Amino acid sequence: MNTNQKTIFLATLLVLFAVISRIMSIEQHIWNFASIGAISLFSGAIFKNKSFSFALPLIAYLITDIYLQVTRGTGFYDASQFFVYGAMALIVWIGTKMKRATWYNVIGFAVLSSATFFIVSNFGVWFAGFFPSKYVMYPTTLTGLIDCFVAGIPFYKNTFASDIVFSGVLFGLYAFYAKFTKQTSLLASV
Repeated sequence: MNTNQKTIFLATLLVLFAVISRIMSIEQHIWNFASIGAISLFSGAIFKNKSFSFALPLIAYLITDIYLQVTRGTGFYDASQFFVYGAMALIVWIGTKMKRATWYNVIGFAVLSSATFFIVSNFGVWFAGFFPSKYVMYPTTLTGLIDCFVAGIPFYKNTFASDIVFSGVLFGLYAFYAKFTKQTSLLASV
């Protein structure tokens, strides 16, 4: 298998893993315990082609949202969804800043990623109030913004835990593979 084929194979596995873990977290009501944040960080740090690394988690999110729309009617909801996609893109960008995937870098970047997602997505939930829809949950006041962030804390715990766990798994497996095959770079510029 050449490097481009390995890259496409890995990307496909990552998208499938992201979609399955996100759907499972929703179906099991374990909100936000999914691999998508870790995959966003991983793809930003590992893939050489940065447009490819940005597309990967966004495609996974879109596939999941289509599934949720078809099965539950909730895949596409309101303006806050743009903030969720934006948060994923920011996490990929954060991943591009990781120079070396040491264990302490992975943990630090995973913590930063989960905090970024929490701040951006919750701000988006509040901001969606400026665009009337049936999903508006908070008034567009400072109190509404504070209430939104407070209500997001239980979701943040799962985001934080899953980003740490899945980042450790992804970067750990990547390091093991690179060491096992004695390759310094697994991925091509697809």
